[in-house]
Amino acid sequence: MSDQRRWQQLRNEWRGNPRLRYGALVIAAILGLQGLFLLSDQVHKRMVAHADDLEMLARLEGMRKESWWPERAQKAAELLEAVIARIPEVAGRGMAQAESQAWLTRLAAEQQVGDAAVKVEDTVDVEGYPDMWQVISRLEGTLPNRGHEAFMRALAEALPWVQVERIEIAEGDAPRVVVTFRSYYRKAVAVTGASPQAPDSRGDAPTHPDAADLAR
Repeated sequence: MSDQRRWQQLRNEWRGNPRLRYGALVIAAILGLQGLFLLSDQVHKRMVAHADDLEMLARLEGMRKESWWPERAQKAAELLEAVIARIPEVAGRGMAQAESQAWLTRLAAEQQVGDAAVKVEDTVDVEGYPDMWQVISRLEGTLPNRGHEAFMRALAEALPWVQVERIEIAEGDAPRVVVTFRSYYRKAVAVTGASPQAPDSRGDAPTHPDAADLAR
């Protein structure tokens, strides 16, 4: 059958079959409604995105007009300097290890850690901070009965120069504790003859009489 005859047959069926025409119109209506729904969803999404952009722009404009930004920036800079100033300064890698050893030894004594064992790793550079060193160390031992709270408080007060990398505390009246520390130190700009200082377990920075001996 030729294409012309097929086309003529389809036209005759279309004209002579009302159900076919009705079904085709229903299908066209459904497709049209789906297209409108999709278009409506896209328009709604764009309207929501535009409203969000306008709200963000209004917030940024309001922040731009605020006058307290320079003051807040200055306070943030002062706070950062104060935090950095609490990090002890050392004259060499060996001194950093010695300071870490001394602090952990005193921490164990103050917190009455039984069978305390302190291990200090090598001093390494801090990535992204060329003026800083870090020392990885570990303290093992047993806490006294009801000594959890005081021990955890001492660790928190050592921030920011000492950070707990990992801690394990067993159960019982004299629980076994294993703590891994990461201690940070500032590299001394110049050796002045005064012994570098490191904070005690309460976050202060007294001189360690035994730090120099440990460094040697």
